[in-house]
Amino acid sequence: MKKVKKIRQQIISLFALFAVISSLALTGALNWAENKAYDTRMALSSVHFSPSEEISLVLLDQESLDWAKSEFGWGWPWPREAYAKMVDYFNRAGAASFAFDMIYSEPSVYGEQDDEKFAESSKNFGRVIQTVFYENKESEPTLPILALRDSAALLGNVSSSLDSDRVARRNPVEPSKNGEYGLSISSYLVKNGTLDFDSIPRARQGGMYIRYAKDLNQFVPYSAKQILQSEIKIEETETNALQEARSEQGENFIPPEQFKDSYIFFGLYAPGLFDICATPLSATYPGVGVHLCQLDTILQENYLRDVPIFVTILLVLLCVFGGFLLGSSISQARIVSLVVKTIFAFAVCVTYIVISYAVFVAGYILPVVTVVFAFLLSYITAIFEGYMTEGHQKRYLKAAFKQYLSPAVIENLIANPEKLNLGGEEREITAYFSDVQGFTSISEKLTPKELTDLLNNYLSAMTDIILAHGGTIDKYEGDAIIAFWGAPTKQEDHAKRAVDAALACQKKLADMQKELTEVMGKPFVQRIGLNTGTAVVGNMGSRSRFDYTMMGDTVNLASRLEGINKQFGTYTMCSKATMESALSHGCEYKFRPISNIAVVGKKEGVQVFVPMTNEEFDESTESRKVYDEAYSLFVKGDFAGAKAKFSSNSENDAPSVKFIDKCEKLIQNPPENWDGILRATEK
Repeated sequence: MKKVKKIRQQIISLFALFAVISSLALTGALNWAENKAYDTRMALSSVHFSPSEEISLVLLDQESLDWAKSEFGWGWPWPREAYAKMVDYFNRAGAASFAFDMIYSEPSVYGEQDDEKFAESSKNFGRVIQTVFYENKESEPTLPILALRDSAALLGNVSSSLDSDRVARRNPVEPSKNGEYGLSISSYLVKNGTLDFDSIPRARQGGMYIRYAKDLNQFVPYSAKQILQSEIKIEETETNALQEARSEQGENFIPPEQFKDSYIFFGLYAPGLFDICATPLSATYPGVGVHLCQLDTILQENYLRDVPIFVTILLVLLCVFGGFLLGSSISQARIVSLVVKTIFAFAVCVTYIVISYAVFVAGYILPVVTVVFAFLLSYITAIFEGYMTEGHQKRYLKAAFKQYLSPAVIENLIANPEKLNLGGEEREITAYFSDVQGFTSISEKLTPKELTDLLNNYLSAMTDIILAHGGTIDKYEGDAIIAFWGAPTKQEDHAKRAVDAALACQKKLADMQKELTEVMGKPFVQRIGLNTGTAVVGNMGSRSRFDYTMMGDTVNLASRLEGINKQFGTYTMCSKATMESALSHGCEYKFRPISNIAVVGKKEGVQVFVPMTNEEFDESTESRKVYDEAYSLFVKGDFAGAKAKFSSNSENDAPSVKFIDKCEKLIQNPPENWDGILRATEK
């Protein structure tokens, strides 16, 4: 049920993310960032394209202004006779067209005759494009004076299609309301008469995208001074032998023939006159460059196209799904997983950006910001959602287990929650039971507060040791502690941990003996039983109240071994299974064999041992040797001989003392079929 709920929540999140990103894209909220990504690609890709050799640029720069002032005394504005001479020059050259990116909207300050010269030259050439400008689509245009308007082959609209950030990324393809095409298209039409408009890809927001040259120097611009000097020289030598005269023109002379069939654009490039425009490459790009680059795009067919809407939608869907899937796969408890997958997420984004650049060079505009934003937002959302979900799970686990699990085990569970089957599962564990000897009589002598303080002091000390060894506290039953190792997290060395903890608890109790004896008035002793085997562990109880506990024969035997300590005068006892498992996992303690005993309710005997420190084991060498000899006689049924041996060892060995009584009972009531196994008569 929880899994279905989680999947449903993830589906809702995916649709919500897609809806949010789609809304941002459709409302234009991401346009500014998307435009900047476009500009970056345009700037980087400009190095891959060279301008058409069919286009030439003439600039009226500061050098030309200074020369005209010095040579002819021309101030600004220049007499239109100067432009007439340039028209005559390109007429001689057989240029394809000559487009002026400046508007002669007022009569010349040099008189009507000046305008007539310009108009006459334009008419003679028949390929001059004069400029019109629209402030906006609804406004009336600013037009050149009538004489120039009538003498022009076409009028060219210099109004650009600016985006919301006032950058000219596109230029119109369709004519204005009065029928004027842009300056570049008008230049093309003057030469070719027609243009296949359907072959020009339209931008989604109107017009066509322009492939910009890195700078105007790529078009090898000429100064107005050079063109005028060349025309003047030609006019001066027209009466002489032309070839002979041209051979003496000097280095400033430019033969007009090199402009044959070229599209010529004229623009301003002097301080104070500089017509600038913001483009993807520069905020101060020469305005005439917009028209040059548009014509260059058309001539070389280096068109840019928006990818279809469905491609954008598909990319967003894939990125929402992919980013969410990647983020959902991260375990919040594993910082390495988070770091590695975050690096991978950024690598995916970088890869997509590189692909979008390659596709841009090829002529297609992929959305970059929208797609990357979709991927990263989905990735971050999935991480946050996972953090909230796993955070809830962490709080649940800590609340459920903090009373009976060590912090290390809890953190292991949080990192690997799949290791916990809350419904119960079979595990190999080592069970631990401890009980205080004679606690009932002790409690009767103490006030409730004294009893509580004593018990809390004792239980806290023992619990700290058990948890420090990775144990799980099952429960407390009065003075009894029930614990186990090997669950909920798997521990291969669970038996070793249990033995180490048991002896550490006995040592701690010895250290606390003086303090506890003062309160009790008698020694404070605990008995511990350990057993290793398969048991069922898990959360068991009602839905609102449960305990993480263990059940099974393995558990019952550990409980019996704790009580059987009384029958042998021992305080820590374990089964053979615990001993063998502990030793196989590096336990450094020694184990003294005590007996083979069948606990209450069982027919088969269990070999039991007392774990001992190496020091204790070495100190008891002689007494253990006598005990082993006596026990061998006992197993063989020589109870009298065993009794004598046990008696000789009774001053130094508690188990020997207990066996004296057992031998006496068996002597008095000999068993019919003795198999060497003691039968316990009490728990």
